[in-house]
Parts: sequence; C-alpha cells; structure tokens
Amino acid sequence: MTTGTRATAKHDDRLCPYFKAAMGVLGQRWTGLIIAVMGEGGSWRFSALRERLPALGDRMLAARLRALEAQGLVDRSVMPGPPVRVAYALTPAGKGFDEVARAISRWGQRFVKPAATARARRTMRGRTRAA
Repeated sequence: MTTGTRATAKHDDRLCPYFKAAMGVLGQRWTGLIIAVMGEGGSWRFSALRERLPALGDRMLAARLRALEAQGLVDRSVMPGPPVRVAYALTPAGKGFDEVARAISRWGQRFVKPAATARARRTMRGRTRAA
C-alpha cells in the first residue's frame, strides 16, 4: 500500500507544476474568455476586443492583455504612424492554450449547465413549497 502511495506522489509531483501553471493562467478572471475570443483568428485591436467583451472594463482588459503578453501567450504589435495603432494576436503557445480553453468550454456546456439548471429547479421547488 505504501509503495502505491509513493508512486502516486512521484507521479503527482511531475504533473502538478504544469497543471498548476496552466490553471493559474486560465483561472485568472476573464483570461479564458479573452483567449477564446482571440482564438477566432487574426490580430485584434483593443477596441475590437472591448466590443466583443462588453462586460469587461478597459482597465481589466488592458491588465489581462499585459499579463498574457508577459506569459508569452499574446503578441503585442505597435504600428507606427498617426495615430499609433496596437494589435494583439495569440502566439503559438496562446493558440495551443485556445484549444484548452475550448475544451473546458465544451465540458462546461455538457456538465455545468445541466447542474445549474437542476439547482435552479430545486430552488424553485423550495420556494413553491414555502409559499
């Protein structure tokens, strides 16, 4: 029994840092959604991202884009000239992360939505009984 535990601990030690790093990126508020939108392709101007993500404020979007750039998931290109333009695009690593974000989204569509619906039904039943 102890041998199995040690083997599992070694296995977890190897995987844990990578899993934690990936979830650290996706776990940041709005990050998965930004990556998913940018994964639709091409480069994105700040205003286009803001338009696609209306619930996200300018400061938060700018902060998330800076963090994604620092993590090597987003490339920021400055185009000179009046006016100076900035475009954002997913790097190859960011495109790979897009696959992860989409897989999580598919999982959520299958499993989270029915759970939320079931919770809502239970809540409604509780209100009906109390009334």
